[in-house]
Amino acid sequence: MDRIATRVDIRSFTTDDYAAVTRLFNLNYPGFEDESAPAHCRWRRWVADCDGYLVGFAGYRQNPGTYHPRKFSLWMGVDPDWYLRGTGRRLYQVVLKAVERLDPLTLDAWCRDDMPCLLGFLERRGFVRDMLVWTSVLDLASFDPSIFADVVPDVEASGIQLRSVAQLGVADPVVHHKIYDMWSAIREDVPIPPGEERAEVPFERWFARFDRRELLPAGYMLAVDGDQLVGTSQLWRAPAADELRTGLTGVRREYRRRGIAFALKVHALDFAKKHGYRRVLTENESNNRGMLAINERLGFVKKPVWGHYLKTFAG
Repeated sequence: MDRIATRVDIRSFTTDDYAAVTRLFNLNYPGFEDESAPAHCRWRRWVADCDGYLVGFAGYRQNPGTYHPRKFSLWMGVDPDWYLRGTGRRLYQVVLKAVERLDPLTLDAWCRDDMPCLLGFLERRGFVRDMLVWTSVLDLASFDPSIFADVVPDVEASGIQLRSVAQLGVADPVVHHKIYDMWSAIREDVPIPPGEERAEVPFERWFARFDRRELLPAGYMLAVDGDQLVGTSQLWRAPAADELRTGLTGVRREYRRRGIAFALKVHALDFAKKHGYRRVLTENESNNRGMLAINERLGFVKKPVWGHYLKTFAG
């Protein structure tokens, strides 16, 4: 089929489009997850349809973690075979027109620095970069846990025990609430884009993210001091069966600078290697030198950086 000469229609997304949009999403946002939104978060999506073959998608949504009723995120992607044919421009115009009806303050987007087409597209439309996030990868074949053999014993000798969710009780409601309490404290120091404010995440919404198929209870590590959880380093299942993704790694403020976060990472990576996983992925904000230093010491290698871009509306 000569797709150059074929008409492309922009239409609303339907549930029949999930498989095609998933393909396009993974091409344009490798490593990102597309999740369902809570009821209070607005979202809408459109697709570029070429005689039943989807060549692009775009939409807006709101981030529940930094929710503001007048702030929106742009997500769009085009099949690489269809770059520079005006498809992205048409999709963006539809999204922008819809967002402008909602009296927006800002519209943000993510772009990786090895995606020059999208980068230029955003900059020409008034988006300005305000944050960088590194994706780093550890090839577990090169990870030698014996180098760090004393790390976990030294931390445990101080009275901190390292345990997995599987060991503490993955179905135990008491454990769930302790994890939520710890997560709520640690997330206060997780970097977010400038100008954003953290929104409260109720336990029920947190638990919906915890209790999902990607959960790997034996790889979800926790630091325990008495009956309190004081730190975590989480490994989650990735789409590729031999890969794992790092979730939150962090420690309560009063327990920092004691080597607990590093010990949790070593403990988690040792688990991953022993269980035959090939590699582990993680993301860190570019100014988070503490976590970047830990990952560099462990052998993680940086990949192209993701930029967070922001468009501000007058008024």
